[in-house]
Amino acid sequence: MSNEGVTLVSRVALVAVAILATAALRALVGPSRKRSLYMGVGTVGGMAAGVGVSSLLFNWIRIDVSPALFAFVGIFAGWGVAWPFARRIPRDGH
Repeated sequence: MSNEGVTLVSRVALVAVAILATAALRALVGPSRKRSLYMGVGTVGGMAAGVGVSSLLFNWIRIDVSPALFAFVGIFAGWGVAWPFARRIPRDGH
């Protein structure tokens, strides 16, 4: 397998793990729509920030860094920011 093939397969695997991780978090958050909204905003915001940081790093150090990897790290950062707000909402509230 070529170097590009390995890179493609690793990025696809990373995206699959990100999908599974967000689904697992959705199950842990509970049925509350407001909690899910907060965590969803944290997910999307973290992904956007991660891709933005990846772009800035590419322009700064001229090394191809994977936006998928930084998006995955950004998801966890977004969850860390969103969780203090989401945990104040009851789990069973709709």
